[in-house]
Amino acid sequence: MTRFALLLAAAVPLLAAAPALAQVQSAPTPGCTATPAQLDANRKVAIAFFRRGATVDDRLALLDPGYIQHNPRFKKYAVDNKVSDIEAFKAVMAQGGGGGGGGAAPGGAAPPQGDPLAIVTAECDLVTIVHKNFRQDPTAAPGTWFEAYTFDTFRVKNGKLTEHWDAAVIAPPAPAR
Repeated sequence: MTRFALLLAAAVPLLAAAPALAQVQSAPTPGCTATPAQLDANRKVAIAFFRRGATVDDRLALLDPGYIQHNPRFKKYAVDNKVSDIEAFKAVMAQGGGGGGGGAAPGGAAPPQGDPLAIVTAECDLVTIVHKNFRQDPTAAPGTWFEAYTFDTFRVKNGKLTEHWDAAVIAPPAPAR
């Protein structure tokens, strides 16, 4: 049997199952009552948070007063300073601690530009944004970048961001030189 015939034999069952898989993926989440218009509105609120040129005040305007933060860096700041999650957000952002990946490599070489909003999905009251960015390759010469993806997920209620998750970690301090 040729390679093509083997591939075809393997692909036919998958192609036959595609309509059933599409139906499963489009089925609404139990208990979810969000309409397509609500999902679109939720997407727009989350996208506005990452709009190029958005200020800290622009972002604060999108947050619900009861905003809950799951990013460990912001959460640690809130606990250590005995402030609410929204107050921690204000303080860390005012210090220029918005995070982000990448930055210039040693020697000042800038990373390639990616699509900061590579994928945006919404389901019920959750919106997830997958960001494409570039990071310095620590195993290669300065100015060598690799493509990396990060995410932010928000719960959106009544046009406000009420809760946030991402994959951030608290990095150990840099070793003394």
